[in-house]
Amino acid sequence: MIATWNVHRTLDRLVDDVMRDVTGTAFGSAQARAFELPLDVRTTDDEIVLECDVPGLTQDDLEIHVEGRTLTLKGHRAYRGHADDKVWLGRRYGAFQRTFNLPELTDAEGMTASLDAGVLTLRIPKRPEAKPRRIAIGTGSGGGSMKQLGEEGS
Repeated sequence: MIATWNVHRTLDRLVDDVMRDVTGTAFGSAQARAFELPLDVRTTDDEIVLECDVPGLTQDDLEIHVEGRTLTLKGHRAYRGHADDKVWLGRRYGAFQRTFNLPELTDAEGMTASLDAGVLTLRIPKRPEAKPRRIAIGTGSGGGSMKQLGEEGS
């Protein structure tokens, strides 16, 4: 007896296994799955910058709130197909929310937001006292005055 290998049946089973791992069902469905907000946070001497990937979202899909020192980003990505569509490797859909506690030395009133090419950028300026500065070292026995570098007469 000769064993035969049915490549189509094997490939179908492999695809079903992958889909089951990704979607929880053999071929998936258009059900909402958690949408996580991927973001980078970086800081300079002058500001804190948050960049969030929000592909396909518009300004109307996003909300930004600041209350005290709490920054909240909210949004929603709606599925634009039909509820009975079969989705193979669907993107994530649904609501998301991220909350951040802003550092004390930031100026939340001066915050700006922009949306360009699917990237939401928030710029939060630092207050002057948060910016690094160099202190000049005076001479003598401590009786003289010290000035910050950059002041007149330094």
